[in-house]
Amino acid sequence: MTTPRRATPADAEGITLLRSELILSRPLDATWLTLCRDQLAERLQSGGDARAYVVDAPGGGLATCALALVSPVLPAPRYPQGLAARIQAVATRPGYRSRGYAKAALSTLLDDLEQEGITLFELHASNESRPLYEALGFAGDPALMRRTAVPQQSREHHARAAATDDWDTIQRLADTFSRLDTGNGLQHEEQWTLQVLKLAEEVGEAAQAVIGARGTNPRKGHSHTWTDVQDEVADAVITGMVALARLRPDAREHFTSVLARKAVKFLHPHDSSDETLR
Repeated sequence: MTTPRRATPADAEGITLLRSELILSRPLDATWLTLCRDQLAERLQSGGDARAYVVDAPGGGLATCALALVSPVLPAPRYPQGLAARIQAVATRPGYRSRGYAKAALSTLLDDLEQEGITLFELHASNESRPLYEALGFAGDPALMRRTAVPQQSREHHARAAATDDWDTIQRLADTFSRLDTGNGLQHEEQWTLQVLKLAEEVGEAAQAVIGARGTNPRKGHSHTWTDVQDEVADAVITGMVALARLRPDAREHFTSVLARKAVKFLHPHDSSDETLR
């Protein structure tokens, strides 16, 4: 197994990309990626508050990262140095998982932090990653609570984003999935094939939801609602739009053209003043 190494400011971009693509609920845009990269590069310098270990991918870039941010707290007997470390990001690209990279990087990071006298550690774990953290001594705390106040600037940004054309969001999703697949060594035709197969999977799930909503499976009965059907259909539509965006750069225009051709077969003008779609 590749040995983790201590991250340097030059690794800030790779760590930022892993966090954006694999951890955050919504990938960062170019402006935020640049801001985070520059800030992390500064904080990884000697005397900064960031500590990280990474595993290099054979083909270049990073396969895994484990990042912590150190902050002061009031001292107590169990953390006499008055320092705490928040595990900010632990991520491994899909093609390199199940190789022990994340555990090795995080273990090495924790060892280094303990050498600095830090004994208080905190993180937020997903259900998928919980076994890893428990194996390293982390335990759940039912008293832990969280509150995030959205800054005015972010509220304005989200308001603008809500008004953004849906195709812009679809294109961002397509670009993100393309970067992930390319990072895993997949050629374009392989990526397109898998995306279309994903569309078939989503359509199949919509069909299963219909069967569940109608209760026509004697073994399962009414296992779904029509709201479930609606959600599955929406998933299929989104997946189809993403597939088209990955297949051709002019997806928006091509979709409009095909929609117009299909529409004229079924839609008729209500009166002579209506225009026919072309």
